[in-house]
Amino acid sequence: MLASPLNAALGISAEDLDDGRVRLSMEVGPQWINEVGLVHGGLMALLIDGAAGRALARTLGPGESAGTVHLSIQFLRPAPAGALLAEARIVKRGRRIAFLEGECRGAEGDVIARATATFSVHSNRSGFMGLPGRAQPGRPMNPLLEKAAISRETGARRSKPQG
Repeated sequence: MLASPLNAALGISAEDLDDGRVRLSMEVGPQWINEVGLVHGGLMALLIDGAAGRALARTLGPGESAGTVHLSIQFLRPAPAGALLAEARIVKRGRRIAFLEGECRGAEGDVIARATATFSVHSNRSGFMGLPGRAQPGRPMNPLLEKAAISRETGARRSKPQG
C-alpha cells in the first residue's frame, strides 16, 4: 500500500491488523488545540475516516479505488491533548458500496468519538474524482496518485484515456 503524504505530514502512524481492522494513531500537541482548550473534532474525524479508508483499501482489487461519500460522527467526550488512536473496520462491503465503522480513543483508552462511514467503490474506468488512472484532458495527474496507477500484476504503467 502506498504511504500517505497526509499521514506523514501530520505524524500519523498506521497499523494494519490481521483481522482487517486498521489503527491510526498520533500524538496531539498544542498546535491541535482549539480556542476553547480542546482537541478540534475535525482531527478525530480525520483519523476515523483515514482508518476506514485504509481498511477498505486493503480489500480493493487491481483497477479499483474508493472514496468516502458519507461520514457520520458522534463526539462522546472532550479529547485532551496526548495520544489519539482511531480504529476502523468494514461492516459490509459490496461491489459498489461499503459500510464501515470506527472509533477514536484518548490516551486513557476512553472512547471519545465514534463514526459510521459509507464509501463508494469504483473501477479506474469510471472517472471518479480524478484518482489514479483517470487523467483528464488538459489536466495532468497528481504525481503521488500516478504511482498508484501502476499495474499490480505487470508493473507496467496503464495507459491514460484519450481526451
